[in-house]
Amino acid sequence: MATRVIVVTGSASGMGLATATSLANSGHHLALWDINSSRLAEVAKSLQDQYAGKVLAQTVDVSDRSAVKAALAEAQHHLGAIHGIANFAGTGGRQLGVESIWETSPEEYDFIVNLNIRGLFNILGEALTPGFLGELQSVVHVASMFSTRGYQKGAVFAASKHAAVGMVKSAALEVGCRGIRVNCLLPGAIEMPMFHEVRNNAGLSSSASNTPIPRPGQPREVADVATFLLSEQSSYVTGAVWNVDGGANA
Repeated sequence: MATRVIVVTGSASGMGLATATSLANSGHHLALWDINSSRLAEVAKSLQDQYAGKVLAQTVDVSDRSAVKAALAEAQHHLGAIHGIANFAGTGGRQLGVESIWETSPEEYDFIVNLNIRGLFNILGEALTPGFLGELQSVVHVASMFSTRGYQKGAVFAASKHAAVGMVKSAALEVGCRGIRVNCLLPGAIEMPMFHEVRNNAGLSSSASNTPIPRPGQPREVADVATFLLSEQSSYVTGAVWNVDGGANA
């Protein structure tokens, strides 16, 4: 696709990093967001050294509405018109796979919901405001395979991921007439530290051998789908939910 300016949140590691790398490899200019400022600076320098596109590192807490608005304005000022946003910022919480719903504290609930739902709400609320990001074409949000099913000892996490799908679909209905597409990815078991930690907490194998494709996915495999949805190749795709889970929800 032609050179674009893309915001990638949660880009210091995992699927967000893989997507940022894929986009940089294609020559795009990037605004990288994360709350881990030291790791983010390392990633930004590495991408800037390896690829031709411009890279702007921004320490952003997406649960803070004013911070989201300021970061979008700063990115647009330094890089030019923003064409796409890939939102990988999210959390499984501190006790995923450990606590039943009756054991989950209100503080844990707030922590998960503030990042997974309020964060998405803040990004969509600011990015889709008419006249703010005039060249915006595509927003991709990353939820979870548990956006469509329950999660034993992860009720709040699952609820937050269900809610994200509803928000994405609703936003797609509202902005399609303006030429903006909003889509959602539902990754399954992806080879990242969080996957192994959760499986270990539950006393389960990390092989993902019970899926039709009997292995964990790689972050780049999610990045490939995100990159497609950010490109003109997906110009007639909006309000869609893409499973990237090795067939786990087949």
